[in-house]
Amino acid sequence: MALATYTDLQASVANHLHRSDLTALIPDFIALAEQTLNSDLNSRGQEVRTTLTATAGVSTVLLPTDMLEMRRLVLMTSDPVRVLEYKSPEQLVADNTYITATAQPDSFTVIGGSIELNSTPDSNYSLELIYRQKLPALASNSTNWLLTGWPGCYLYGTLLQTSPYTQDDARIPVWSAAYKQAIAAVNTIDWYSGSGLRVRAR
Repeated sequence: MALATYTDLQASVANHLHRSDLTALIPDFIALAEQTLNSDLNSRGQEVRTTLTATAGVSTVLLPTDMLEMRRLVLMTSDPVRVLEYKSPEQLVADNTYITATAQPDSFTVIGGSIELNSTPDSNYSLELIYRQKLPALASNSTNWLLTGWPGCYLYGTLLQTSPYTQDDARIPVWSAAYKQAIAAVNTIDWYSGSGLRVRAR
C-alpha cells in the first residue's frame, strides 16, 4: 500500500493492527506520533525561513507558533545586513542597563513566545528568521515532507503509540527498531553536523 496521504497512513495503520476497535483512535495515535517525531527529528526538511517585522517603538516580536528551534535571526533592513547576536535574558539586561533611547537593535533574547530586542526599534525593521519547524500536522494537511520522503517514520511511530492497547503484541519491538532506523536515516543522511545558534522555543 502506498503511503502518500493522511488517509493512506490511517488505512495502513489499521491493516497492521488488525483491530477494528482501535480504528476511531488512529487519528489520535498519529497526532501523538507527531509529538514524538518533533522531538526525535533534526532534519533539513524542518528548516524554514520567514520574515518578521520589528515595529518602531515596540521592543518585542512574536515568534512563529510552529517554531521548535531558532537557527538564525538577521536584520535585513540594515546596510550591510546583520546577523543579530543572541544573548541570555540576564545578559541582555546587563548589557543594556543604561540604554534608554530608541535605536537599531543588534542583539536579542527569547522569552516565552517572543523575541526581545536589546533596543526599542527607532523605525520598522525587517527580520529574517530561519528556524526548525514542527511537522505540519496531517490532521490539517493531506501530506507533508516527512510522509512523502520517509513514510516509515510515520507508520512505525504511529504503531508504537498503540502500545497501551497492544502491549502483549510481539511486533512492538520490531516496530520500535524500524522506527529508530527510519529516524536515524533522516537525521544522519539529511542533515549536517555543523554548529550554530540553537535557541529552543519554550
